[in-house]
Amino acid sequence: MLITFEGLPGAGKSTQSRMLARCLEASGHPVTVLPDLATLDTDPVAATLVDLLRTSGDPFLRTGDAITDTMITAAIRADLVATVLDSALAENPAAVVIEDRGIHTMASYAIAALLRQHRAPTKVALDWLDALTALAGPRTTRALWLRIAPDVAARRADQRGGDRRPAFTGEQRAHLTWVDHAYALLAERDPQLTVIDAARLDPVDTHHAIHATLRQISQTGDIDLSPCAGHHETAGPVSYADHARSRPPMPNRNRESETMTTLASHREHTAPIDLLSALRTARAAGADALAATLDEHGLHALDGGRNNDVFAWTAAPTPICIKLYKKTDRQRVEREWHGLTHAAGLGSAPKPLWLDEDTEQPALGMTLLPGSPILDVLDPAAAITSLATTTRALQSIPLKEPLASLDRVDSIGHYIARLTDVWPGQLTEAADDPQTPDMLALLHRWENSGDAELLAQPATRVYSRGDANLLNWLHDGESTYVADFEYSGFSDIAVDAADHIEHISARVIPDDVWTGAEADLGVTPGNRARFDAARRTIALRWLALLWKQRTKRVEEFTALHERVRALQD
Repeated sequence: MLITFEGLPGAGKSTQSRMLARCLEASGHPVTVLPDLATLDTDPVAATLVDLLRTSGDPFLRTGDAITDTMITAAIRADLVATVLDSALAENPAAVVIEDRGIHTMASYAIAALLRQHRAPTKVALDWLDALTALAGPRTTRALWLRIAPDVAARRADQRGGDRRPAFTGEQRAHLTWVDHAYALLAERDPQLTVIDAARLDPVDTHHAIHATLRQISQTGDIDLSPCAGHHETAGPVSYADHARSRPPMPNRNRESETMTTLASHREHTAPIDLLSALRTARAAGADALAATLDEHGLHALDGGRNNDVFAWTAAPTPICIKLYKKTDRQRVEREWHGLTHAAGLGSAPKPLWLDEDTEQPALGMTLLPGSPILDVLDPAAAITSLATTTRALQSIPLKEPLASLDRVDSIGHYIARLTDVWPGQLTEAADDPQTPDMLALLHRWENSGDAELLAQPATRVYSRGDANLLNWLHDGESTYVADFEYSGFSDIAVDAADHIEHISARVIPDDVWTGAEADLGVTPGNRARFDAARRTIALRWLALLWKQRTKRVEEFTALHERVRALQD
């Protein structure tokens, strides 16, 4: 008999394997427990393949391609079956073999990557994995999925990692959400995969739930499992600092909002001058020096930050985000500070803590945000609706100086100027390019449409972050948060709604989702004409940018070319 424990990191699989083994032994069953990746110390094939995956440095052993990773993982699984699992089952047919992570673990991580990276249809991904895993060893008698929330799994893994490795990044936390989703798909398809809600139970209660599930098998004659007599308690389960009999309490949003009052001065909090000096020195010295400095001071780099360096300082008394600017043109630092102050009362943006006004490398400290990038969530419609709500809330706050007099960076006027003053000259210089006639036709059609003249008309000013990149939007399943305010200024509702929908990052969101969000973004019959003109202008501006990279980003360029055509029809 084969019983496997499945689940995210920190779910308690190893603990429950030991507790169940002790309980079964007390009931007179011979038991063999196979730890995770049981062949690593005994078989060079599996060890070599795992070392190959580890070269990526990813905690989930991903190299970057879902198909490649799945095939390598399948090879590791096949080797484990051939060298360990088959012999353990054959040695004593009456024995119970307990496996820490089984075939469902392999399948769930593979499905998550296939759905996320390749946007594979769910049925295609599941059917392919079924065919692949059919050759990967015997079916389990019972697979037990110890289900905990992805954010709890990440927190427990971070606690268990200590100083040995950095905390999970936002992308890695998002991956856990997709793996949890994949497990749910497998549970719907496979009656042998039983869900145990481990988030609501402490280790002993979880064991009792497992015991009750397995007693159902005993009624079929597969296993004789007498009532549990408490023998599991000597198994020495791993304890977590946050385990409890109920789910971890959700943060009190109202209380959080009450504390996020507008700061009168950035001097309310003190900048860590010594730390900033060390960061600036290390950044100038190169990547190795910077990595050493981050390790020394308990920081790790955050995703994004193309124009700046962004770090999480988890060793601080209260973990914060530090943004060290690379560029100081366009009044980036001032815009971000005042933008964060503008948003401070909503609870949807980082709270500004301090500003270090170094003349060459200024820095800003702010609170860390929860959630995963909106591009990674399972329900894009709900996330986009929340994005729209947050955008309108930001716009509803009365504008104050200096933002009331600062046109947002990359304003609609800037887009128009690039299309009228810059792109025509670039196209003239590339007169022999086969794409140039089509580009000129689209440009001339836009010039003759009256869109530029319509957008030049005055509109009611509202606050704008000036950056519609979806990578800056985070979602935690309930609320949406937004970071990166360095392009802040004024804009208008119709233009910013169009900017959200036509930003190049928005193309991964289905058009019907954006259409359903138009009203939430503030589009009305009264500003519809301005909104449509802004969409055509912004999409054409993105096409002009991609035109310069048309040989490197062929697929994106081609898709946007067709989109501009459709918008102009």
